[in-house]
Amino acid sequence: MNANIIRAGIFFTAGIVSILFRKKLDKLKNYILKKLNLERRIKDETKIYLYNGIIFIIIGIILLLFSDI
Repeated sequence: MNANIIRAGIFFTAGIVSILFRKKLDKLKNYILKKLNLERRIKDETKIYLYNGIIFIIIGIILLLFSDI
C-alpha cells in the first residue's frame, strides 16, 4: 500500500472532523487555554476551522492524485 494513500486518508479525516465539529474544537481550545492561564488568547475561531478543513481536504485530494492507485 502506498504511503500517500494513508496520508490522504489522514488529511481527509482531519478535514471532515475540522468542518463537522468546529464548534466543539473551538470549545476544547478555549478550555485548554483557560487551564494554561492564557485567557487573553481566547476568541471565536470557528470560521478558521472551516477554512482549515477545506485546505486539509484539498491536500488529501492532491495526495490521492499523486499516489499510484
